[in-house]
Amino acid sequence: MLLPSQRQALAAMKHCRTSQSPMMLAQCDDCDSQRFVPHSCGHRNCPHCQQHESQQWLERQLQRQVPAEYFLLTFTLPEELRALAWQQQRTLYDLMIRCSWETVKTFTQNDRQLQGKAGAILSSNTGN
Repeated sequence: MLLPSQRQALAAMKHCRTSQSPMMLAQCDDCDSQRFVPHSCGHRNCPHCQQHESQQWLERQLQRQVPAEYFLLTFTLPEELRALAWQQQRTLYDLMIRCSWETVKTFTQNDRQLQGKAGAILSSNTGN
């Protein structure tokens, strides 16, 4: 069953840049030709609307890239713990981050090929 917000998102994306969306008048500055073009929906999950923003985010991340060899590690939560995580978000994610960090430190200390100190950047999922 879909939530109302999910229904709204799907409806917006379904009509994004189609003849069913609101129209705007576009004009060429060089030849003065005019035509009506459909608006985009602007929804944050729409692949058409957010492609530009996604590209800008990626470029910002690449500019922040550390000039060194590194690995990206992703730690995930098992499905069985999702309900608990939802109820106790602060506690569970704090523990998960601490356990993940200890695991990374242990691997870097015990692996001859890594030969370095572990570092970490914690990124929230706020779109910044």
